[in-house]
Amino acid sequence: MSEAARSISRIAALLELFERERRPLSSTEIGESLAVPRSSVGTLLKALVQLGWLTIDRRRATYFPGARLARLTGWLLSEALLDDRVLLALDTLRANTIETVTISCANDLELEILHARGPTSGIHLVVQEGQRIPLWGSAIGTAFLTTLADTTIRSMYRRSEHEPPVRRPVIALAAVLAMVRRARRYGYACVDSFVVPGVTAISAPLPDRIGPRPLIVSIGGPSERVNASRDAIAAALVAFIVDIQ
Repeated sequence: MSEAARSISRIAALLELFERERRPLSSTEIGESLAVPRSSVGTLLKALVQLGWLTIDRRRATYFPGARLARLTGWLLSEALLDDRVLLALDTLRANTIETVTISCANDLELEILHARGPTSGIHLVVQEGQRIPLWGSAIGTAFLTTLADTTIRSMYRRSEHEPPVRRPVIALAAVLAMVRRARRYGYACVDSFVVPGVTAISAPLPDRIGPRPLIVSIGGPSERVNASRDAIAAALVAFIVDIQ
């Protein structure tokens, strides 16, 4: 790994550390958590303070993300990326299906959850915004692939075979293409127990003009419940897409 890549990796790990801890941290705590030499931690923290990404409390010798960082990144997962009409329709979709609804965006060979809204009570699927979903085999990934040409899908699959083992496809290309053809025929993808055992997801792509990136809407919940109401949930999903066009 180059020095530049190592620095970027450390910054990402530092921001994830603050996201988990959500409190001021000392340089010692940061160094121990990231397994980074003390001198390197000091250099990194000093640079981020100078940029305004971190603030330092010299009384307690602790660091915390600054307002500049919040301003630079806060809009990424904000509801400003989707207009009010889409968000209102998403709430209606959740109420009509009584399941967890999400909107995800394509991120090369993965999908990333942008918005997640679950029922307020009862047993339901819990999804975190920012969570990554596999492209190959998942309902969300399959729904996205329906928007691409088969030649593009094959090219992306071949590229993914050279990824680190943890990110390589776990299903064959022929199975992927069969899932895509089925999803195109029905207008949605339905996959049971792939990302999470015992959970079924039903997903479909949103119109291109919705959002700055390709977006996928998905409904997920306990397999027994979702499979029993599959037709009704799929109909609600189709109605959602019609409503926002």
